[in-house]
Amino acid sequence: MARILLVEDNPKYASPAEEYLASRSHAVQLAKDYSEAISNLKNPEFDGVITDCFFPNITGSGNIDLGIELVGRMAESDPSERKIGPGLEVLGQYVNLEDKDMRKYARCFVNRLEEGEDILEDSTFRAIRKVSSTSGKEAATLIAKNTLGMTYQEKKTPRDFFGALMKAMKESEANQPLGLLVAERARDLRLPFILATSTYHHDILTQPIQNYAGNNGWALIDCGPDQEDEKATPEFWKRAVGVLERKLD
Repeated sequence: MARILLVEDNPKYASPAEEYLASRSHAVQLAKDYSEAISNLKNPEFDGVITDCFFPNITGSGNIDLGIELVGRMAESDPSERKIGPGLEVLGQYVNLEDKDMRKYARCFVNRLEEGEDILEDSTFRAIRKVSSTSGKEAATLIAKNTLGMTYQEKKTPRDFFGALMKAMKESEANQPLGLLVAERARDLRLPFILATSTYHHDILTQPIQNYAGNNGWALIDCGPDQEDEKATPEFWKRAVGVLERKLD
């Protein structure tokens, strides 16, 4: 028997997880958000951790500062974002990158700059900057969308994982990927752990989680495309708990 910390904010998934763990003779402690998880991890008696990927810091607080900080750190570690981030920061001074189309056209434009090429020396950028300086950001955004939209190529544009995460977190505190912080804490405590999500690893919100987990050698148990209810089944938890039990051996 092992003592398992289960971090899961959705009762729909927590209940079958607890039932399956009990059927395997494991003792379970449920934490419903990041604050509860970290508080529980101060207890040295746990043998392993199963953590969801997305949940609030403190349920009901609406505070997403921790998620914003984490997503920023994730973006800094992503090669594609490191390449285009500085250029977007400069371009964002002159156009509105909150505009969905403007953002995707800008990402394509900056990504296509040659390695080492200074965006400040690009003729298209200088034209956009001039319009912004003389007519304002709104006018520059409109013109930039028309100009950059003509050369936009979706296949040559890195997916905006971190922009999507930021937007999702602003819509709901439960969309913070704080399972990664729980995983880091478990790692530091040398506790076996797995990440378990109701989403598909190639979904736009989950792919960066998969990338981060993969880069660290962590196990992520996911569901199939559009199969969120799979996480509510005994089969899902048999698969997930099986991975953790092998780590416990």
